[in-house]
Amino acid sequence: MERTPAIFCFALPLLLLQLAGCTAKQEEPASPIIQAAEKAGSGDLTNSSTQAMEQWLGKHRPVSDTIEGMCKPVRQTANAQWADSTEGRLCSASHDLAFFRSAPVTGDGKTFRPGHH
Repeated sequence: MERTPAIFCFALPLLLLQLAGCTAKQEEPASPIIQAAEKAGSGDLTNSSTQAMEQWLGKHRPVSDTIEGMCKPVRQTANAQWADSTEGRLCSASHDLAFFRSAPVTGDGKTFRPGHH
């Protein structure tokens, strides 16, 4: 009885696992939101993390405001996978910045003095 070399016993299963794990990455559809950011100078956002996008948008607040305005209607109808897409990550970054954006405080003009109710 002939013995199979030990390397085949280990290499073949590893090769099969590697091939099974390889899937073709789907191309994302063209997005006006991504195009707006890239046109403003962000560079290619395809492999950028949400945090990296947020840092860039934080330095370009007018662009962030524009992106957030474009994202609002898309966010309403987005599916679960959208959050993992480039557009979804960019919209998440702009939304995080919009949440922490401060607006001027306005009052009603009333003042209060100690001792008066």
